[in-house]
Parts: sequence; C-alpha cells; structure tokens
Amino acid sequence: MTIKILSLANIIFIFFLLIIFFKEFYQLSNQNNFTISNNDYFDVIVVLTGNTNRIVKGYELLQSKHSKKMFISGVNPIVEKKDIKSIFRNNDNKKNNLFDCCVYLGKNAKDTRSNAIEVFKWMKSRNLNSAVLITSDFHMPRSILEFKKSNNNIKIDYYPVKTNNKNFVDIFNEFLRFCFVRVKYLIF
Repeated sequence: MTIKILSLANIIFIFFLLIIFFKEFYQLSNQNNFTISNNDYFDVIVVLTGNTNRIVKGYELLQSKHSKKMFISGVNPIVEKKDIKSIFRNNDNKKNNLFDCCVYLGKNAKDTRSNAIEVFKWMKSRNLNSAVLITSDFHMPRSILEFKKSNNNIKIDYYPVKTNNKNFVDIFNEFLRFCFVRVKYLIF
C-alpha cells in the first residue's frame, strides 16, 4: 500500500513538474517582446546554426548596424565562409565586403551546450561584453538555459526567429530536451 502511494505521489509530482516546464517553455518560445530598437547596439550578433532564416536575420541586424561583428556558432567544419555567403546570392560589393570583414564562423560546437561554451570563449578572447542571440523560437528556451548557465558576466539579449513550419514531433522533441536541461540545472 505504501509503495502504491509513493508511486502515485511521484507520478503526480512529475505531472505537475511537466506542466510547470511546459508553461515556461511555451512562454520563452512565444514571447513577443523580443524586439530590437533602432538604437540597440551589441558587441556581437550570435547566430546558432540550424536554419538559414537565423543567419539571414543575423545578417540583417549586422547590416542595420546593431553590431560590427556576427559570429555563427556550430558551423560544420567542412563548410567555408563562401558557402554561407552563397545563402544571400548577393552581387552587391558593399554587402559582400561587410560579410567578408565582419562574419566569423565557429566550428567547434556540436550541440546547444557547446554553442554556449564556444560563443563565450570567442567573446572572451576578443573582450566582448554584450551579444544578441539568434535562434529559432522553439529552440530559444533551451538556448537561454544553456547560455545563462555558461555566462561569464556577459550581457545576452535574445531574438528568436519565428518558425512557420513547426510540427508536433519537432516541438515535442525540443520540449523534452528543454526538460532534461532544466532538470539537470535544478540538480547541479
């Protein structure tokens, strides 16, 4: 009887924990107040790979002079700068020069945790203190957790890119990853 009560209590606890985590996940991925005003300036624009829309949005912010640098974290080691530049199919020399001078590639990150480590090492080596982080809306909650955990007194603002073709499986998988990271940081 006692074991059944303990099991039921554990199930209820896990259920309520999942509800709390889902609410947090939902709020972080659906906030509409992630906006950048015309006079916001960051030492660097940080883009996490995974979707070309993220890189395009980061580059738009770079062109709008919200920073003089853009760092793309998690780039496949075989990808070169010209491969990413081809996303823009751009014949404008001014834009090409901006990309050539001011976009940096990080090729060591394999996941969101190592993205945060790679970004902070890169920023620290250049004495940079502020960044805007760009990733997809449903990836942002886990990214926020990882970047806050790895933060070395660097100010990070967040700018999620809306994902229009989300499907339930992708969102559910990302929610489970978020839960794992959330629990990990609650325990450790």
